[in-house]
Amino acid sequence: MHSAYETFGEPKKNYTKLIASVALNVVLVLGIVAVLSAGNTDASLGRGLAVSRSPAVGARVLRTAGNQCLRVSGRNPFSRVSVSAIHAPMTAAATYKVTLQTPEGESVIECPDDTYVLDKAEEEGLDLPYSCRAGACSTCAGKVVAGSVDQSDQSFLEDGQVSDGFVLTCVAYPTSDVTIMTHQEEELF
Repeated sequence: MHSAYETFGEPKKNYTKLIASVALNVVLVLGIVAVLSAGNTDASLGRGLAVSRSPAVGARVLRTAGNQCLRVSGRNPFSRVSVSAIHAPMTAAATYKVTLQTPEGESVIECPDDTYVLDKAEEEGLDLPYSCRAGACSTCAGKVVAGSVDQSDQSFLEDGQVSDGFVLTCVAYPTSDVTIMTHQEEELF
């Protein structure tokens, strides 16, 4: 018997999305249960949350039209709740001096460690060669004379070329003050 639907191989048995969805629903239900039960059993956490309990001392209760919203102002009802969390500090990107030795002469730019050298050079008005902007060709090749870069995003250069100092400026982040000879595509081969 011929079916309107034809199968092509075995169906994939990837239950990751289903498991994640079930886990999220369980967490949501547990959270709702915890909030509802906090109004009845936990005095320090439930103050001001449940309608059946009175708000914290010094708090005002403002009801909106239809009693749909309850706002509590005054002392924080969660002041005794301790939270343990690790917060990563927000830090500014380090900036390095990048010296570009081009056929037209030497140019110095200040480049943050989270910006590609080629992008910053263009922003500063320098005209450097590029093509793919993805580290997959050799058009933007340069050679590190001094300093260091992170070009882990590149996929074109071989290990020997990288160890010889070649760099693809379109995917190179400075990791120190660095000097790069640009226009080195011909030297690669």
